[in-house]
Amino acid sequence: MVNSPDLMLAADLRENSPIIVVFLLFIAIVLFLSVFSGLESDTPKEFYVGDGKGSPLVGGLAIAGSFVSAPLLLNSTATVATFGFDGMMDVTNVLLSFGLLIVLARPIRLRNAQTLGDIFSAQAPGAAPRIAAAVTTLAIAGPFLVVQLIAAGSVTADLLGFSGTGAQQVCIVVIGGLMVTCVMLSGIKGLTAVQVLAAVVVLLAMAVTALAVVAKFHGNLGSLLAQADSGSAKPGSYFSSGTMNGTGTAAHLNWIGERFILVLGSACMPHVIVRIHGAKDPAAARRSVKYATFLIALLSSAVVVVGMGASALVGTGKISSGNGEGDGALMLLAHNLDGGRTLFTAVACAVFLSVLAVVGGSTVAAAGAIAKDIYGNVGKDDEGHSGKEILTARASVFVFGTAGIVIAVMWQGHSAVFLGAVSAATAASAVAPALLYSFFWKGYNRTGLLWTLYGGTGLTVFLYLMSPSFSGIPAALFPGVDFTRLDQIGPALIAVPGTFFLGWASSVAGRRRSAGQSKTAPMQPVS
Repeated sequence: MVNSPDLMLAADLRENSPIIVVFLLFIAIVLFLSVFSGLESDTPKEFYVGDGKGSPLVGGLAIAGSFVSAPLLLNSTATVATFGFDGMMDVTNVLLSFGLLIVLARPIRLRNAQTLGDIFSAQAPGAAPRIAAAVTTLAIAGPFLVVQLIAAGSVTADLLGFSGTGAQQVCIVVIGGLMVTCVMLSGIKGLTAVQVLAAVVVLLAMAVTALAVVAKFHGNLGSLLAQADSGSAKPGSYFSSGTMNGTGTAAHLNWIGERFILVLGSACMPHVIVRIHGAKDPAAARRSVKYATFLIALLSSAVVVVGMGASALVGTGKISSGNGEGDGALMLLAHNLDGGRTLFTAVACAVFLSVLAVVGGSTVAAAGAIAKDIYGNVGKDDEGHSGKEILTARASVFVFGTAGIVIAVMWQGHSAVFLGAVSAATAASAVAPALLYSFFWKGYNRTGLLWTLYGGTGLTVFLYLMSPSFSGIPAALFPGVDFTRLDQIGPALIAVPGTFFLGWASSVAGRRRSAGQSKTAPMQPVS
């Protein structure tokens, strides 16, 4: 009778009651921020990018909050814990993406855009570039939203002490429904408050965890490094390169492909670009990105220390046994360090808020693509009817968010590696070349833009369908079949340079075709 299910459940609820209370408290705070920060006027611009009144520091916090997703936070800690030097390089190389954002911030803000379609329409007016930009945005934001929700369901259920697919699916519905409601109520303005709160909580939680790791070893970094090495996947090689990526020519080439995704893809995700649109002016946009860079640098340093602490205090064997992808490293470490569960609860709140911030950003970017770039052109909406457009934007949030929730619920229990890889790689291979060419090459034209967006998106998806993330291995989307053709070379290594070439070649061909048509056009009679 002592071990009856009712008594065990009651014990679990008592043990997890602080986390459940804080979880509910944060839900209330998020809803309050969304209502309190609601739209002052029903204008599409305020819904998509805000009123531009925030300071560069607030903008920097919002960019940082939109950048740090829950999988990124959890996976980064796990890779440092498991693979040492290679994981540290991945974490610190994220800063290179902010170097690219600093370069792009001014020209993005100069376009006075609200969506990717607005940016590219300045290069090539008309409906076709806008629709192409919207298709690319949805191809990135859709899979990314599903990945975030799947991670949120698993992590939140674990944090609250529940297990099983059903509990994870309930958490997906709760978190997804909460964020859809918040975005529908207040657009990007209310989301900004959530993203700022997320950035502050994540940074504080990770900094306190890192300090707790150092204190555990009484400030003796040598002892921390030695124990981290012994607890890693390959003791004795923790500070050597190649433990994660391997050695040899193919491994080095794949490492380059991963840098493409890490630098170009991270910087050019639509939900990150949306944050730059809302800056007061180009100078404020660059200052906001610089603040965000500093914050991410602090966070990266904390992640490295926390990852080493997870290896030293938890060990790779225990991390891997709890989750095949090692995503539980951060939470296992927090539980190890915290006898009173205060730190564990703080880290739980940080993960929860990071999910809300990123899911909300993806939803706003997708809503803008649907309402402004697709419906505004295909539906022949009158631009003067701002009330109709914002109604369409809110409806787009509901449709896109609900679709993402349904797909995530159905996908729960299956691998999301394929979706995450396609999303980030599409941003790197389609959006990044289009932005760089649009801003810095005068020869770039409408033909090149369309081939870059459609060609980059299609090429990326096609290559990933032939990769191990789609089939052939246990972590693949379809592990029972094998369509793999790119088992040695990563798809991004081909997709990113291929799309840059495609954009250049099609622009040159389009220019020559236009010149030939102008030469053969019949002369008009002089009246």
